Amino acid sequence: MILAIETTEKYGSAALLDGARCLREIRLTERSAKSLAPAIARLLNKEHCPPEKIDAVAVVVGPGSFTGLRIGVAAAKTFAYALGVKIVAIDTMTVIAAGFYDERNTVRFLSVGVDAQRGDVAAQTFEWLPQGMQPLSERRLISAAEWWAEKDQYPGVVFTGPALERFGLRAPDGVILADESFWLPRASVTGRLAAARLTAGESDDLWSLVPIYSRLSAAEERRSIG
Repeated sequence: MILAIETTEKYGSAALLDGARCLREIRLTERSAKSLAPAIARLLNKEHCPPEKIDAVAVVVGPGSFTGLRIGVAAAKTFAYALGVKIVAIDTMTVIAAGFYDERNTVRFLSVGVDAQRGDVAAQTFEWLPQGMQPLSERRLISAAEWWAEKDQYPGVVFTGPALERFGLRAPDGVILADESFWLPRASVTGRLAAARLTAGESDDLWSLVPIYSRLSAAEERRSIG
């Protein structure tokens, strides 16, 4: 049994999975800081799953919202520590890409973007091959203009990710946008990816696990310059 947590944006989700099979997913309708713990309690109650039946906790570790990431990772680590179970970290880009290809795997190239603030995008490109989804690039911090330029590099590339909530309306001609239902990561996809890692004997170290931020906070950047 896997408890999956996703809080990278304003509203997140939580899911309970039996292996790779999602039993129930709950979307948070209020900010994660207020609604995550009650949502997890409600999720376990609805599935008649006491906490001691959980075998692992999966969490999206970013990039994403500074506050959301801290809340989700802290909750996942606390839960895993209290129960003495494994923890599995999945990055935001992989979760979004996997969710897209679950339904739309005929698209060859997919570029995932997360709003990194100050006009920038944390982006990563994926390709669909016979053996499945493969990353074509490392995650990188680029301007929105550089992100859109990928349409000239990868024929037919589809753009997705939460960055579209800010930049989508300003997309230049020729840019193909995914349906809005594929823009955000989901806890159910996170749990499925975690199940695959657990089957392969993989998990993460509870004590060293930290969020992945797209950039330093404004205060940290000012301090580094000073």
